Amino acid sequence: MKEPVKILVCPLNWGIGHASRMIPVIHQLLHARAEVILAACGKSAELLKTEFPDQTFIDLPSFPVRYSRKRSQIFILALQIPLILVSIIKEHMRLKKITAVYSPDVIISDNRYGLFHKKIISVFVTHQVSPALPAGLTWMEPFVFHFLGFFIKRFDRCWIPDVRDPSMNLTGRLSHRYTPFRNMAYMGILSRFSNLQVTAGKKAPEKYDILIILSGPEPQRSLLGEIMMRQLKGTDYKTAVICGLHQPPSQQKINPLKSPITFYYHLPATTFKDILLNAGIIICRSGYSTVMDLAELDRPAILIPTPGQSEQEYLARHLSFMGFFYTTEQKNFNLQASIRQFRATKFRSLHHFRTQGKTYVQDLMRLYEHKKENDQ
Repeated sequence: MKEPVKILVCPLNWGIGHASRMIPVIHQLLHARAEVILAACGKSAELLKTEFPDQTFIDLPSFPVRYSRKRSQIFILALQIPLILVSIIKEHMRLKKITAVYSPDVIISDNRYGLFHKKIISVFVTHQVSPALPAGLTWMEPFVFHFLGFFIKRFDRCWIPDVRDPSMNLTGRLSHRYTPFRNMAYMGILSRFSNLQVTAGKKAPEKYDILIILSGPEPQRSLLGEIMMRQLKGTDYKTAVICGLHQPPSQQKINPLKSPITFYYHLPATTFKDILLNAGIIICRSGYSTVMDLAELDRPAILIPTPGQSEQEYLARHLSFMGFFYTTEQKNFNLQASIRQFRATKFRSLHHFRTQGKTYVQDLMRLYEHKKENDQ
């Protein structure tokens, strides 16, 4: 029998979104009978170990970016740029050691710029070929595009998790602004909820008036949670709060509330999908992995971008302008007013983006076979 293709999958650990969107890719690789090795750290590793307990895991640290409690993150992020560059070099050196031990045939890196190898097929996954910068720095965006392109062009493929259509897409100028690099390919959206099998005879899912998904970096994640707790106080909304691999708030914070609230630490994908489909109103960040999950299920939501995170702020504006979601700022968030506005809005369907007929794994296998023939 022909030996399976050995594929190393390496998501970034800035929140769990990068690991989450690798879940459908890993499922497809396993379906194609590939041998998958997972390299991650922190919450990303925790999520993937939960989803794929039988796979080989490698601890591969990524730079722990820090965020501020203040409105603008640009200054604190700018201070970390030299450390991020050093981290890229370090992870490139670590990759050489990993490949010497595990001998992968393919490397898939989600937003980890140092994980390319000149002798191994390397794939880079990103939805930000041209990142959005804060107001006052937008003039730098072309330079950032070419700077990141310096790394991206060292990969054999750059997969964009979005559709190609320049007029009807989810990422807007983040991946449709400039002429694509030669190695770029649009792969369609990636959602952990695609192709989930329904378990026969399972009990009916819980139905909630409001579903709150707390995600993203600290301290802003906890700040949003505190805002929600204050504004839910005294209401009678049946509410679920999904804490996303973080411990729920302490019991001391829950007791003063009169509204019925259920906290979830982590949910299996099938249960999470059921709750999303049956929730009255969804409130969440505008992180791109969350947006793709909502698009897969064709669910509108109230998006609250992480303050000072220009990518989320741009995505929220773009998707609201396209008519897919309602968005509001965290500093001005008013639960009752947002619910009224959400209910009064007629949203466009997201069905256009649902995952259909994926071919990127087949293309990857063809690329591998072609390289193998050339090497021989």
